Amino acid sequence: MIRQNILIVDDHKENLIALEAILEAPNRNLVMATSGNEALQLALKQDFSLVLLDVQMPEMDGFEVAELMRQSRRTRSIPIIFVTAISKEQSYVFKGYEAGAVDYLFKPIDKQVLEAKVNVFLDLDMQKRKLQQAVVQMKRLKDENERLLQALGEGVLGTDAEGRISFCNDAACTLLGCKRDDLVGAHLSGILFEDAEGKTAWQWEGSALLERCSDGASWRNEQPLFARPMDSAGRGIDISASPINQRGDAFSGCVVLFREFSADELSSAERQVRDARRYPRKKVFREMVLFDRTTGGNVGRLLNVSIDGFKLSTRKAIDEGQRMALSVVLPEQINGLNTMSFDARVVWCRDEEAGDGCLAGFQFLDMTETGRGIVEALMERY
Repeated sequence: MIRQNILIVDDHKENLIALEAILEAPNRNLVMATSGNEALQLALKQDFSLVLLDVQMPEMDGFEVAELMRQSRRTRSIPIIFVTAISKEQSYVFKGYEAGAVDYLFKPIDKQVLEAKVNVFLDLDMQKRKLQQAVVQMKRLKDENERLLQALGEGVLGTDAEGRISFCNDAACTLLGCKRDDLVGAHLSGILFEDAEGKTAWQWEGSALLERCSDGASWRNEQPLFARPMDSAGRGIDISASPINQRGDAFSGCVVLFREFSADELSSAERQVRDARRYPRKKVFREMVLFDRTTGGNVGRLLNVSIDGFKLSTRKAIDEGQRMALSVVLPEQINGLNTMSFDARVVWCRDEEAGDGCLAGFQFLDMTETGRGIVEALMERY
């Protein structure tokens, strides 16, 4: 439960006690001040959702306190309700609003009116807090996704609906031999070719990639494609794409993953063998790398998965009981998503019988319905 701080300012203690009796509640923290100076000091030290401010006080009246609060960056946005027993004339009330008040309460105070007005401003403050939390969460997810993209060994490009590149990771720049500034804004047709010499450009319009992704499905090249030639030698690449939008929504672009493959793999015999084993469970899982969302580091490769947890091949031992925030790029778009993020706990870890690495068993923690659906789809398809 979030407790909201309310600052109550009045030079008469009996008034403070009366307001405290009315406003006291489990989700509220009432802070009392008996002077303007004390109120300003408290407002600079704590975060307040609302201030109830008496107008008539010695040394510094409520108008002066409100004006000083509006001059401070820390306190200028705190709503202030003036509490007064004097004039209700329009000119006097207007002076209070000029000083920074958002509302007035006139003594003797009506309990129901006080509660209603306080609740309005506390609700607004709670909505503001939730919005701020949502913005922070969105930024955190954006940063995590950026770290994940940069950590991937495969090249990753994002395109808009017209085929222009909107983002890329470091691996894409390396594999394509291009600088980031040269890739972002360029058209996908300008960097892919159907021959190693770069004489026949691959075309976005009318391509199987565009057709499949526009229908909400994934696509993978069946014929060799080549990256822009470097030093007159083209780079053969294995490429796949998934739409950004969910099936049924208007096509808005796609995510393209690719890797370089050797000349040996270009032979039709090798390609047939590779295509025949493209989707077996072990191969798909072996290509699924898990990353630590807090650091972007490679944690290990997936060996198998169940509804409750999964097994991982790791380069080094992981402490049992350790809780980790993980992400993985999916082998294809599942339920409209290209990546899956989740928390997991290490249940066991031991050295591999053959090799220098370790095997580790993880248990899913706080799995969402979306994540559970992705796991079930992985189990069913692979």
